[in-house]
Amino acid sequence: MACNYSLDTIVFLTVLCYSTASEPDIEPDCLKFKYDKQMLETMVRIEAKMNQWDKEKENFKENMLELRKAEMKREFAKQNEQIGQILDDYKKIREELNYITAQFEKVAGNFTKTPKIAFNAYTRSGRNYDNVQTIVFPDVLLNEGGGYDKITGMFTAPVTGLYYFSVHICHEAAKFVVAAIVHGHTRVAVTSEYETLKELVARSWLR
Repeated sequence: MACNYSLDTIVFLTVLCYSTASEPDIEPDCLKFKYDKQMLETMVRIEAKMNQWDKEKENFKENMLELRKAEMKREFAKQNEQIGQILDDYKKIREELNYITAQFEKVAGNFTKTPKIAFNAYTRSGRNYDNVQTIVFPDVLLNEGGGYDKITGMFTAPVTGLYYFSVHICHEAAKFVVAAIVHGHTRVAVTSEYETLKELVARSWLR
């Protein structure tokens, strides 16, 4: 009796082989069947183990992929936060630059709109002046802005601003002079000059 059958009849054949084990002519076939059965079981166990390894490998890959995704997500979130901070800083700097630019443009506009005011006048003849008398300089070299009146000797500021005034006055020997720059009724600057008796004698001796 031969033992070479399909896998579906393994259990059945095993019973038959053991039931007829007393027959000497079929013992080699049963031994071969037993060996084949052991090999088949070993292969099934190996295949099952390999399938388990494949599943574990897939699970490991999936877990590593999820870990990597989570790590990349954290990195992207951190980078987005840094980029957001940089954009906020850039926005603040841009606002400050716009403010400074606006201030410069405002100042430049004021300089452009403010007219130039300047005058230069003198007198050719000397005379004696009474107390608190306005010294008039009738000869005008420059009167930019029209602030100086050569008839009254008064200067009226056309626009609000900071003005600079200077004056040069000469006096004759043995004369006493006091000159002042007056704004309204307030003396802004005062100067005086007189010649002492000693200087007068020295001048006479030189003549």
